Amino acid sequence: MIKYHLGCRDGHKFESWFRTIADYDVQSRSGAVQCPLCGSTDISKQPMAPAVVSKRGNASGAKQPSSDVQMNTATLGVLRALKKAVVENSEDVGAKFADEARKIHFGDSEERNIRGSSTPEEAQALFDDGVSFGILPPLPDDLN
Repeated sequence: MIKYHLGCRDGHKFESWFRTIADYDVQSRSGAVQCPLCGSTDISKQPMAPAVVSKRGNASGAKQPSSDVQMNTATLGVLRALKKAVVENSEDVGAKFADEARKIHFGDSEERNIRGSSTPEEAQALFDDGVSFGILPPLPDDLN
């Protein structure tokens, strides 16, 4: 796997993983690589420093605290944007999520974007049934 630091024409910076260098090239040319904030497909690779591992297993030239803060802030911004898009473009079905997702998957209910909550057991059962779904991580704002 190869991790690239990428940026769009609007200056948004993000990271993405690719199986091979060729995978990035193919996906980039086809417009499949998009900025998670604005959707732009005008993407370019950004400079990045390699991590050099010493005998003790620590990366030499470890990141300065400010870069960790910037990375966390950038990641948090992307997650906030994703969560906002999900909320704006889906129906909240609450605790009935697993039942409704299964109905949609098997054609017993109209196809639409939904969101809600489920137990870990319900999520595992959805996975076992082949139902596609995602899990949004709780963000610091959610805990206030």
